[in-house]
Amino acid sequence: MEKIILDNRYEIIEQIGLGGMAKVYKAKDRLLDRFVAIKVLKDQYAEDEEFLKKFNNEAQSAAKLNHVNIVNVYDIGEDLLEGRKIYYIVMEYVEGQTLKDLIDEEGKLSNHDIIDYSVQIAQALKSAHASGIIHRDIKPQNILIDKFGLAKVTDFGIARVSSNATITYTSSILGTVHYISPEQAKGKIVDEKSDLYSLGAVMYEMATGKVPFDADNSVGIAVMHIQDKARPAKELNPDLSDHLNFIIMKLLEKEPGNRFLNATELIDSLENQNFSNKQVLEETARIPIVVPNKEKKKKKKAKKEVTPKSEEAVYVSPTDEEPEEKEKNKSLKIWPLALLALILVGAVYHFMSRPKVDVLEVPTVINLSQEMAVKELEKRGLKANISRTEESDDYDKGKVMKQDPEANTEVKKGTTVNLVISAGREVSVPDLAGLNLTEAEEKLKELGLSIGRTSTEYSDQVEKDLIIDQNPRSSTNLQAGSKVDLIISAGPEEKIENIEVPSLIGMSEEQAASLISQYGLVLRNVDYTESEDVEKGNVISQSISEGTLVAPQSQIDLVISNGKKEKEKDKEDRTNQAKNVDLRLNINNGKDKFNVKIYKLDDNDKRSDILYDQNQTSKDLDESQVLQLNFQAVQNTKFEVLVDDESYGVYTVN
Repeated sequence: MEKIILDNRYEIIEQIGLGGMAKVYKAKDRLLDRFVAIKVLKDQYAEDEEFLKKFNNEAQSAAKLNHVNIVNVYDIGEDLLEGRKIYYIVMEYVEGQTLKDLIDEEGKLSNHDIIDYSVQIAQALKSAHASGIIHRDIKPQNILIDKFGLAKVTDFGIARVSSNATITYTSSILGTVHYISPEQAKGKIVDEKSDLYSLGAVMYEMATGKVPFDADNSVGIAVMHIQDKARPAKELNPDLSDHLNFIIMKLLEKEPGNRFLNATELIDSLENQNFSNKQVLEETARIPIVVPNKEKKKKKKAKKEVTPKSEEAVYVSPTDEEPEEKEKNKSLKIWPLALLALILVGAVYHFMSRPKVDVLEVPTVINLSQEMAVKELEKRGLKANISRTEESDDYDKGKVMKQDPEANTEVKKGTTVNLVISAGREVSVPDLAGLNLTEAEEKLKELGLSIGRTSTEYSDQVEKDLIIDQNPRSSTNLQAGSKVDLIISAGPEEKIENIEVPSLIGMSEEQAASLISQYGLVLRNVDYTESEDVEKGNVISQSISEGTLVAPQSQIDLVISNGKKEKEKDKEDRTNQAKNVDLRLNINNGKDKFNVKIYKLDDNDKRSDILYDQNQTSKDLDESQVLQLNFQAVQNTKFEVLVDDESYGVYTVN
């Protein structure tokens, strides 16, 4: 598809990627003069309505996201190429490499880099999850690292906007099997914790250079995700910090409830270099229990019995205490601490092991319709209360815009979740005709609207880069936060006047060449052949027929007559007069291979018969870079020598 221009705007430069559903190209946006990445749906899916739906969902989902760690989506469109429809998405072009490429290059990343990239990826997921979007295909190949070390998550190709707090499957397991979550592999409901599991698998690969599970086929890998426990990452990379190892293994827990609650909690843990609470408890549990030294106690007691003033109170400073007394005091101080640690560990164990029959996690119902939100909460054993409605630019009318308690909060069964429903906010679409993109963007922004898809059309009336038309039209009432599609002028279409090819048959070679130039055409190849009908030196045929309409600078070939075929007697006479010619040429062009041609010249010193045409090599030259040629020619014949079509002089056979 190189050099193809989509929608008269996007010039395809080169292919830079290949996915399951689409090919990715680097392209030039000729309207905004910037490089972009264009994802073009593969031909076999262009007629599949299900894939087209997913393809459109990708653009619509990703276009809602605006975050420094997410690849921006600029445009979505379709075009007709060679009779077939092309569906494409225009995205931000990131100059760099994928995280997969980086892992392959370095094998194992440093603790610092693992934390840096993981925080950036988690920030991207946090933004997506806040909008109700689950990525479902987090893998190193979908994470781009630019030349400044900025990580950007791309390819929301199978992301779906949550329709009911979680996402369910349609017909197949989606995602890449090496990074798929257990619940995804089982075909169960998937939420934001599934993305966190996949991120854990990516972090595992960053830390060890290997994926957590591998097998001979996809089914085997999926089963391992469901059943097997991954080998601790630190066993494969001793340089990995205990802190990171704990985070990675927690993310890879089979039960979603045992992972981090959300991306925010993961980010906090990554940015906090102290050990986790679980690790602190484990260290506390290892505090030794100190037992007093009975022998010293006995000796002290005996000594006390012989003290003359045993009834007097004696006050001494710590520095005055005897070593045995210090040991005793130290032991007495540690006893309460050890006892407290045992009680604490027991309490935590008891608390964690208690069955949480009546404790539920509140699902996210943000951006769901009121009816769907109520059904989802009741299905989970919770109650819904519509507390109020509010105007909103960000949420459509009738959608949930706030909830209390928030998502992922643990509450008792039967708890009431208060919902705030969007009343929306309608605005009148302004007239944008005649404005440029910047002016239109500012005008829409004032009303809470934004620019949607942009396309270009040639126009003789509207100046280049100004808006010709819009959808919806001006004065239409539209929900605030909606997008307005624009058609932008590409200026007048360049009109190309075609040229009618003249007749060149029967003209001399010089006349034909002159006329070709006058008509704005280009003479390309000239061949020579014998002819019984056309006089020597005149045109026998032309490659483009007379009267054909062609573009300026089109190339045309000619065939020139060498005259009538010689009679046998004349040929015998000429053969009898032929003699061997020994020619020595000084070749010093430094080339390993070159072509040598020798043309006979006619009475007008024009090239006619070819006497010699051979490819030579530097091995054919002697030590002085001289090429010796032998051929036959008639006496007094004039000939011209060409090396790689460059003339090496005119000679005469003596």
